[in-house]
Amino acid sequence: MKLLLIRHAIAEDAEAFITAGGTDAQRPLTEVGRKKMRKGANRLRSQLQKIDLLACSPLVRARETADIIARAFGDLPIIERPELDYRYPPEAVLDWLTQGPASGVVVAVGHEPQLGLLTGLLLADVTRPLIAFRKGGAALIEFDGRPVAGEGFLQWALTAGQLRSLNQD
Repeated sequence: MKLLLIRHAIAEDAEAFITAGGTDAQRPLTEVGRKKMRKGANRLRSQLQKIDLLACSPLVRARETADIIARAFGDLPIIERPELDYRYPPEAVLDWLTQGPASGVVVAVGHEPQLGLLTGLLLADVTRPLIAFRKGGAALIEFDGRPVAGEGFLQWALTAGQLRSLNQD
């Protein structure tokens, strides 16, 4: 399996949004965040030929990021997974992943600090972050079959800016 972890794109400021009466779960992407993610998702096609499963956190900013990725890859279906909410431990994400396909490309759109902690679990079986995901950043981890803690191989990790600067085929 190839697992692509992506942090949601730039979202509305948490403090200002909540002060205005919203909740953290409802925070949407900013227009700048949407624009940058559209370019990043289009450039991502140079690294991934297809996506077999696209999943995201149920929080609005992750869903909107997944929607952009889905459109760039031909309007893929998206599944929302509660385990990708940052309030869940990375072990919950691993449990979900082990129940999925043993091959193909799985994309999971989520949040920090969970994604960073998840990379530590997948790559080294440690409970500390090995990669810091900035907004719109991504990392591709490969497994021989289903994911197992400590058995992932990091193929690449890119910031949002690096992703946007990739050449298109």
